[in-house]
Amino acid sequence: MASFLEGSLKKAVAKGFKGKLLKGIVRKVVASAVNNQGDIVPTGIRDYPFEGIRENFSAYYKAQAGIPDTDVSILIILGLTTTTPDKDDKIYINGTWYQVRKILEIDPAGASAKVQAFSIPLP
Repeated sequence: MASFLEGSLKKAVAKGFKGKLLKGIVRKVVASAVNNQGDIVPTGIRDYPFEGIRENFSAYYKAQAGIPDTDVSILIILGLTTTTPDKDDKIYINGTWYQVRKILEIDPAGASAKVQAFSIPLP
C-alpha cells in the first residue's frame, strides 16, 4: 500500500527539481548468459534517463568510512526516472561513466537515491 510519502511527496520533489539538475543515464543489464568459465556475460542492456547530481565525499568522511579516494556519491531523483539503481549498474553523468559500488540510501518517500560509485572507462 502506497503511503503519502511514496506518492504525493515523491511527485512534488520530482516537479521541484525537474530541469534543474544534471541529466544522466542509468544503464542496466537486462539479460545475461554464462560463458564456459562460468562468468556472467551481458547479452542486453537498457538505458534509463534521470536527473541528479554528482558529489564528492569529504576527505574526513572517506577516511572514517573506508571509502576509496576514487569514489563519488551520485544523487538520483527517482521521480524523474523509471528505474531504481542497483549495485553494478552503470551511470553516465557530467561526461563520465561510473559503476555503482553500493546503494547508500533511498529516502523514506522513495523520492531520491544516493549511490557510491567509481569511474570506469566507456562501457
